[in-house]
Amino acid sequence: MVKKIIFLLVFGFGIAAASQLFMFPIETDMDSNVTISLETSLWQLLKDSGFEPKKIEQEYFEDCEDINCAISKAKDSGAQGLFRGRLRKKGEDSVSVRFHIDWLAGDSVSQTAIQGTIPLAWEKAIKPTIIKVETNPENSVVMLNGEAICHSPCDLSARGSDAQISAYWTFGGNLWAAKRTIKLGEDTVKVFLELRRSFAETEIRTNPEKAQVFSSEILNLKNRPLGKTPYVLRGLPGETQVRIFSKGYNDTLVSVNIDAVEKQILFVQLSPVTNPEKILEQNLFAKSQVKRNAGLGLLWGSLGPLATGIMICSFAQDDYQKARNLKEELKTPSFGGPNFNAKVQENRKAVKDGDAKMATGVGLIGLSVLLAGVGISLAF
Repeated sequence: MVKKIIFLLVFGFGIAAASQLFMFPIETDMDSNVTISLETSLWQLLKDSGFEPKKIEQEYFEDCEDINCAISKAKDSGAQGLFRGRLRKKGEDSVSVRFHIDWLAGDSVSQTAIQGTIPLAWEKAIKPTIIKVETNPENSVVMLNGEAICHSPCDLSARGSDAQISAYWTFGGNLWAAKRTIKLGEDTVKVFLELRRSFAETEIRTNPEKAQVFSSEILNLKNRPLGKTPYVLRGLPGETQVRIFSKGYNDTLVSVNIDAVEKQILFVQLSPVTNPEKILEQNLFAKSQVKRNAGLGLLWGSLGPLATGIMICSFAQDDYQKARNLKEELKTPSFGGPNFNAKVQENRKAVKDGDAKMATGVGLIGLSVLLAGVGISLAF
């Protein structure tokens, strides 16, 4: 079976062997002996096929946040291919496999991928089906069984009895998508997808309810929640991860699949915390959240007094301008008649009103600065 996979990955797609091929460790939930056996066989067969395979640990790409960065780093290191593999146990006697090579030679990056289900007995692998996918519009992202593979039009390979082909295209923040389940078994299958407006989302529900949803990073004092369950996660189709937290329960990293066209519901059962150290960590985290929320509340609340203070200070300037105008009028020769005295009183009143408003405005601005300072110290 391993030889057949290498043949499909390299020769079946007409790709010439590269001089150096970086190999990620195979992702798996299988028995380690099975994984090591397959990984060793792949390494040897790639070498026999004219490659110079080099096993690379994940730490080599620890400064990369996505596969594009890893591809760029591998290319800069002189590799002409980046090999990734994944095994997942499926039933008692079969395995879900996916192998993927990014070809790095030349100006552009081409890809070869194969995915399907095979028996544990490698030599009994099923013959693959080549799937030719076209979409309207073209250059849409094509997905095989929920994983992005290529841009249309493109060819891909799958094993098993059936496969789900989906595609999506985005423009101006809007999403168009379509999907279809096809039967495998023939040598070649052609698929055409007409994309329509879609609203891809997955609703996350938990027990207990009102758990906080965070991004996938490990929780720390600076993390801010995305929302509370039930929480609707929107985005591009495919798999992503979020972290669920509720005080008294273990924070849980959850893989969320967003379907191309249908709304999904994911239920998560949280497990209670029993470790005393974990309980202490959670209490500190919960207190930090209360402190941060209070700080942000004060920070946003400081905007009200600031705006009001500035407005009142501007009104004070109107009074001062009025007083200046009256002062100019009083410079006109006069014999101290009643009109002159009235102007004097009006001038004094304008100055007094301006001083009162200025004092109030400056006080409000000072209060705003104080609230903002306290808010920043609590929130950051």
